[in-house]
Amino acid sequence: MGRPPQLQGLEAFLRARGARARTRLDRMRDAIARSAPVVAFRRIDPRLWVLLGAALLVGAVATMNTFWLLVSMAVGVAALLSRGMKPLNLLAVLVAFACVPFFTDDFTTFTFFTIGMYILLGIGLNVVVGFAGLLDLGYVAFFATGAYVTAFLASPFYDLSLTYYVIIPAAMVCAAVAGTILGIPVLRLRGDYLAIVTLGFGEIIRLLVNNLDDLTNGPQGLFPIDDPKLFGVTFNDNTHYYFLILAGCIICGFVTERLRLSRIGRAWEAIREDEEVAAGMGIDLVRYKLLAFAIGASFGGLGGVAFAASQGAIFPPDFALQVSINVLALVIIGGMGSIPGVVVGALILVGAPEGLRDLPAGLQGLEEYRMVIYGALLVLVMLLRPGGIIPSSRRRLEFQVARADAVAESRGDSRAPA
Repeated sequence: MGRPPQLQGLEAFLRARGARARTRLDRMRDAIARSAPVVAFRRIDPRLWVLLGAALLVGAVATMNTFWLLVSMAVGVAALLSRGMKPLNLLAVLVAFACVPFFTDDFTTFTFFTIGMYILLGIGLNVVVGFAGLLDLGYVAFFATGAYVTAFLASPFYDLSLTYYVIIPAAMVCAAVAGTILGIPVLRLRGDYLAIVTLGFGEIIRLLVNNLDDLTNGPQGLFPIDDPKLFGVTFNDNTHYYFLILAGCIICGFVTERLRLSRIGRAWEAIREDEEVAAGMGIDLVRYKLLAFAIGASFGGLGGVAFAASQGAIFPPDFALQVSINVLALVIIGGMGSIPGVVVGALILVGAPEGLRDLPAGLQGLEEYRMVIYGALLVLVMLLRPGGIIPSSRRRLEFQVARADAVAESRGDSRAPA
């Protein structure tokens, strides 16, 4: 039995309205793309972009103002890494990040430590969302797992003061186990249903650490947490923790990139595109999904270790849903499936609110509107770069094909008789 004519008419009306809205948005984007500044911008030789990125990075580390430092770092990193992760480009970016503590004050160093922590979390979530296509809104649970394992093993609450050579792998293993436990019941879910279940898992972990007083000390938190002692160095200031998180980002980024280019990465890519086709090709969906959850969760646990050690204390409110939202947002804004995109996304999403606190002379009056400016910046980025600032090559191609299909459909609808 067919659908009622009224329902068919409503669907046609909504489809036509959506096509007209897409057409207007595409026309606006095309007008921006054809404007003289943008055309001139795109005609710049790629080699000049590399030189510009390197110059901006060198100038950025010599700038004492946090706002201009963050702007220069974001532009420089995007200019260098958008042309590919070539060795010289990566070396320039790493040198710039390594020089930050030597040319800035303690506040700026702590800001970059926070950015590095979110980069590490973004790399982990990128494995789950960007590579395997599994929407996870409860990623903060793994972050909390790593932090609380660190507090259990390095605080007076349990009278333990183990070395961080034991704590770091223990936290990563516990987070990976938590990721596997989450992955088992959601293997058959996808899309919105998967997001809701993972969101509930994250909230369950937060409520547990807040209410299990005998295990986690409840709302009073756990403190003090011992300072890490690694390679003969005691980490007890922001500069030390900054280099610790920078090393973690480098290691996790390298491992993630090698996984992406391996057989495992190709299996994740197939699962993300179409699970049924991937299963028909012989890919073990259960194995590779659980592997994605476990690896992504272990990186989140490592971020929890760095957070707990740097703060010296942890409390349940530190692991709210907003952490998961921020990490997911920086992955989407930077470009899903792209490690350079995660770096630039963290610089914008995490660095912008802090950078707007330290505006240069002449712009001090805008500090009270910093969140308005921040929100407008995010809207502008998503309008101009809906696929992300530096998406992966496959994501960029997929978005271009989808946009071309949408334009063709809208033109076909506009030519259709009323």
